[in-house]
Amino acid sequence: MSKKKNNSTPLISYERKMEMLGIIIIAIAASIAISIITYRSEDFAIIQSVSFRTLMDLGQGPALRIQNGLGPLGAYMSHFFVHILFGYISMILVVIMLSYGWNIFRHNALAIVHLKSLYAVFVMILSASIMGWVHNEFDAVSADWAGSSGVAIAYLLRGLTGQYGPVIILGSMSLIALILLFNKDVQSAFDRIRQAGVWFGSIFSSSASANEDPEERDAASVKQVRDSAQEKGSDGSRNQKNGTEEDEDSRRKRWEELVSSSSEREQARKLKEQKETGETRPPRAILSRENRGDDGAERGSSGKNEPGDDQGADGTAEAGEQDVDIRIYKGTPEEEAGKRKLEKERKKQLEKPQITYRFPALDLLDKAPEEDNEVDYEEINRNKMIILDKLNRHGIDITAIEAIVGPTVTLYELQPAPDVKISKIESYANDLKMAMATKGLRIIAPIPGKSAVGIEVPNRKKETVYIRSLINTRKFAETSMKLPVAFGRTIENEVFMVDLARLPHLLMAGATGSGKTVGINTIITCLLYKCHPDDLKFVMVDPKKIELSLFRNIQNHFLATLPNATEPIITDTAEVLQTLNSVCKEMDERYDLLKMATVRDITSYNEKFKEGSLDNELGHRHLPYIVVIIDELADLMMTAGKQIEEPIARLAQLARAVGIHLVIATQRPSVNVITGTIKANFPARVAYRVASKIDSRTILDTMGADQLVGRGDMLYNSGGVSMVRLQNAFVSTEEVDRINEFIGNQTGYDRPYYLPETEDPNDQGGSLEKGERDELFEEAAKVLVLHQQGSVSLLQRKLKLGYNRAGRLIDQLFTAGIVGPYQGSTAREVLVENEDELQELLNDLDN
Repeated sequence: MSKKKNNSTPLISYERKMEMLGIIIIAIAASIAISIITYRSEDFAIIQSVSFRTLMDLGQGPALRIQNGLGPLGAYMSHFFVHILFGYISMILVVIMLSYGWNIFRHNALAIVHLKSLYAVFVMILSASIMGWVHNEFDAVSADWAGSSGVAIAYLLRGLTGQYGPVIILGSMSLIALILLFNKDVQSAFDRIRQAGVWFGSIFSSSASANEDPEERDAASVKQVRDSAQEKGSDGSRNQKNGTEEDEDSRRKRWEELVSSSSEREQARKLKEQKETGETRPPRAILSRENRGDDGAERGSSGKNEPGDDQGADGTAEAGEQDVDIRIYKGTPEEEAGKRKLEKERKKQLEKPQITYRFPALDLLDKAPEEDNEVDYEEINRNKMIILDKLNRHGIDITAIEAIVGPTVTLYELQPAPDVKISKIESYANDLKMAMATKGLRIIAPIPGKSAVGIEVPNRKKETVYIRSLINTRKFAETSMKLPVAFGRTIENEVFMVDLARLPHLLMAGATGSGKTVGINTIITCLLYKCHPDDLKFVMVDPKKIELSLFRNIQNHFLATLPNATEPIITDTAEVLQTLNSVCKEMDERYDLLKMATVRDITSYNEKFKEGSLDNELGHRHLPYIVVIIDELADLMMTAGKQIEEPIARLAQLARAVGIHLVIATQRPSVNVITGTIKANFPARVAYRVASKIDSRTILDTMGADQLVGRGDMLYNSGGVSMVRLQNAFVSTEEVDRINEFIGNQTGYDRPYYLPETEDPNDQGGSLEKGERDELFEEAAKVLVLHQQGSVSLLQRKLKLGYNRAGRLIDQLFTAGIVGPYQGSTAREVLVENEDELQELLNDLDN
């Protein structure tokens, strides 16, 4: 009964019903809009003065005198919306209806529309109340702008709160409406207003010094602050604790104001020079030596020099004596693609899909909150001075520094003097880590492709990279990659994308809580947003039983399983082994198809199949990509060992050309889990934070993963010389739930993608008892003997059977001695030569 129900097709599909509903809502909204625009108060008086029958007589007087664009019906509607409700402001209701109608017609998510509609209703009631108050107090506007409801609310406020109460209430509500509309940081806005007032005051108070050089004035101000800081610093050790903290806070505030103003002017001057010279490189902020030296000397020496330590005449510490400029650079995010562009690019891929499928909407993903992501010049300058101080104390001279600010870490690129040995800088990693009081510091000596040494220092304030900010970019929307994965953002703030079809396999490792599971969700989410179910299937293996269970709702769209699988997500070790062997068999069958089609890869094969040059009768079919995801390899290796390693190694060596790719993750990257055989066939590797240097060497062949800070901080190595440090995109459980619910609610295929069944060494075939034999047993035997070919696909074509039943028939025929054992990708041998011999065998079985 259930199978029959699944195959039944409704007369009108759900999609068409939604489109018709959207058109109806838009038509009603347009009618209301016309009636409101052409509203005349006299029309309703005419309607009330005549009978309904007279009104319907359109050939006579009363109906002809109604001026509303929709006639008597429009007069009724406009009287309700304009006179009774909120006047002409009721047009906001029309906008809400049009928004709902359009989004329903376009099959867009309505969650955002609900929120915006609530805001629009709030603004409508507020605006009508303000119009009603203006009408009641000043009679400056017509009551038609407020409606009876708006006027009544204004009267109520006047009666309850007196003359000034409505002004306070309506004014505060208007401010709240503006805050919700612009969604900006109110505190920052007020601070800017206050700073503007201070700036205007400083202009009028400093007119006598208008011709003074700004840079000289800044330098003098900085020197004054520096000298004052030195005096207070020498006396501060003898003061009480509270007084010291107050002095320190005041110095810090004055210093931040000076550095900020100087830095902004310097940056503006550099940008102006770039525009004049036609340079197009990204904006960089260059801090002057005075700013850097003062801040760095004070903070770098605080708590480290004795009170009697001597400093130079200008107060600069020993480390600041080097004339080194620091160039600070933070990349800008890529251009957003927008919903329409993303949908357009995805539709380009579809050619006669087997099912009607809507890609997940962008609104299912959370927007990144608006945060202040400006460069923290104070932090960068402090770190720079610590680096210079420590290296200079050990006789290492640095000629130039460049700071590249990323979401999680800042990369300081140092250019050492020609006589400096690189290994000497590496040896002071622990000293720098202690001086900066940070964890996760990593030294790259040298940076591949550059004559510089890199020092990666974690930021005090880390940015969260949301998956929506990656998917909603032109880079992701317009990519030609077959299996694009946007992992996250680099230190330069660029979207980092890889093509899983070209890797061709990925090995991931990370300790508990480092972001490994979120990384797997990132891979799956990117593929779901880019690939159609016709073109992609997942085999998900989850021994922990909870990590990938969120994706069970999409089993009839995107999952591939064994025909007799008990769960769409494989969790049992025995089923895992059988499934991996089945994927190997799928790989062998695909190679046979490619051989018959005389092509070398899955892309060429599918193009040939779409052109119609391959015969379906020979078993040719469209081949989707298959991505095998194993979330915890360590548990499988402990229970199955070599049995698991063999199919994984075979798939890693051979499966790329036929579109089968592996993503394997483990939280214990030891050598007995990631064996040499597995490791050799996985050139692309991702490392999150691991527990030790040994684990880092196991996964990456080098150290560094043990110095990561966790929470998505990762290193990616594609088998080349250099590694890339990234901040992995964040995908919440709620987002994954919404995506799966959106896909699962659509009409999918009748079943998951079935992998071919393999021989179970413990299974001796189906039962041969006459009552338990398949009713098509004899007919199937005759078909195989007639064609002398023992294959499941032959029974499927000739007897119109599903794969599962045809496989059981083959098992029973093998047990009966009619066909031989399983022989890999080739058909079984038929052991009976003719029908007479077959009939004798069948008679013996019956007896």
